[in-house]
Amino acid sequence: MAITSDTKIQLVPNQSSSVLGKETVLLNYELGNYYELNEVGGFIWSLLQSQPVMSVGEIQTRILDEFDVEPTVCHDELMLFLDNLLREKLIETIA
Repeated sequence: MAITSDTKIQLVPNQSSSVLGKETVLLNYELGNYYELNEVGGFIWSLLQSQPVMSVGEIQTRILDEFDVEPTVCHDELMLFLDNLLREKLIETIA
């Protein structure tokens, strides 16, 4: 399923995260993998932790409010980031 601005996403269970400085470290218990997120990735992760279901458009708006980034760059990078999280089974889409 292709991710669009209207796609709603949520975190999957069986994982934990910790903030270390400006980085966020994730651990997927099921796969036994861990991941390091930069400041923006950690911001997105904390949004998903605080609001269980969000649309991609809502996330993009919050990023644009928080960081100095061009909207087209934000959109492209966000889609790539969410694709990676989806592929690694850290998030899931909601129909």
